[in-house]
Amino acid sequence: MMRGQSAGWTASGARCAAVLFALIVLASPARAAQLGGGFDGIGEAAGMTLTLTQSERRVVGRLASPSDAGYTLNGERADLDEGSAQGVLRAVGADSDGAFFHIEERPLGLQFLFIPSKPDGTPDLGAAREYSFLKRGVRPTVTTEEERRYRPAPSGRVDILVFLDGFRGWAPSDTARLYAALDDRNRGLILLYDHATAELMWRICEAAPAEGSPEAEMLAEMQERQQTDCAAYLPLVQAAQKGGLFPEFLRRSQFQLELVRATVLCDRRETAPARCADVSALGAPLILRWRRGEAIMTDLVPADQRAALLDGPAEEPVEMAEPAATPPDEPQGETGPVMLRGAAAPLPLARPGGRPGGEEVGGVSDFEPDTGAERAVAAATSKYRLPLARPR
Repeated sequence: MMRGQSAGWTASGARCAAVLFALIVLASPARAAQLGGGFDGIGEAAGMTLTLTQSERRVVGRLASPSDAGYTLNGERADLDEGSAQGVLRAVGADSDGAFFHIEERPLGLQFLFIPSKPDGTPDLGAAREYSFLKRGVRPTVTTEEERRYRPAPSGRVDILVFLDGFRGWAPSDTARLYAALDDRNRGLILLYDHATAELMWRICEAAPAEGSPEAEMLAEMQERQQTDCAAYLPLVQAAQKGGLFPEFLRRSQFQLELVRATVLCDRRETAPARCADVSALGAPLILRWRRGEAIMTDLVPADQRAALLDGPAEEPVEMAEPAATPPDEPQGETGPVMLRGAAAPLPLARPGGRPGGEEVGGVSDFEPDTGAERAVAAATSKYRLPLARPR
């Protein structure tokens, strides 16, 4: 800080302070408060401390800086209805005043204007420096990058319809928390749909839930169905986002989420029976065509990048057992349940023309026309109503 020579706090000093007050125009708070307590510098004032005491109009204190011995303050409030004060600074150990100050209150602290004096003892406004101080014990609200990007999420449990409407705008951590808070029935309904599950798994993986938390348990349940983990899945999602088909993936996911919404409303008897029949006809083929998230994302990755992502030791082929016998009135053939040898429950069913895990085969992809297969599945499943049993 600059130090200069000035006359004492005399009539001349008082006139200078009056001129200073007239020249400096700063916003004043709506109500007056005591200018007292300790303050810590922030920003350019980091490391500086300010201590103030007010007695009626008089304000005294000390300004300390790591670079010098500091200053004592001696001033007064111009108006008790305004949150400001001004006066003179004297370097510790000096015999005369060396600078001027002007203080303005702020919601979390104050602004301090340090004004050196000219050789003639008048304020040198051109050399003035402004410092910000935070009231000791107060912590500013820090807005993180995540908070700027996402909307606030409810703090408690939410209805599934609220979850479906809001999760795309919430932070991944909030999505994971509120998904884990859904009941088993509603989570199971979402997991019936492959694109909706693939999107939720991506967002919850980004949250990286703490081990042992409810969010981590629900994610593990999802990944057990998917036969993958976040370490393998997230790189696929990132590669898929660089391709031109990712918006189509989000559109299909949204369509499936709308079917979930419609199923919930039907279950609550808030939708006409004819509409519920349409929901069943639309949803059943999609459930039967369930595919793993990795297979869906692989289809979205540009062809020239797939080899690098999928490069690795070839997986051992899984020997498939013969389908269990089904009653005469149940769908036969490709839409029948597929069982792993030794498995206790059916896996998600294979899409017509695809492998049981849902991977692309013979050039057939979920992002290419497959009209004939869709008609066959729709005909075989047209009598079913949603919600169907949760896949195990």
